Amino acid sequence: MDFATIASLRKYLSIKHSLPGRIRIKFALAIMEKPEALALAQSPPEMPDAVTETKLNILSRTLLIEYDAERVSPSLLEELVTTDNDDRAAEIVKELHGILYV
Repeated sequence: MDFATIASLRKYLSIKHSLPGRIRIKFALAIMEKPEALALAQSPPEMPDAVTETKLNILSRTLLIEYDAERVSPSLLEELVTTDNDDRAAEIVKELHGILYV
């Protein structure tokens, strides 16, 4: 699970619900045509200090991400999924990686 892949797939994603430390992302069926979607679902958290767990539920078409809200801003993570602007999505990914790797 990595934020760059989420950014690249965001047109297929929407937020089902979000609380600090947990975000449940709903995905469209069309995402199944994207090979990076399978890689995202099958990969362990890339940032184990910040993203503690991911759970994929194929039946409900959701991905639950549990994360450390002290290290990852909930509003920034929500914006990553919801922004329509490719440049802003890239900025968010850089910001998240900067926060997590400092």
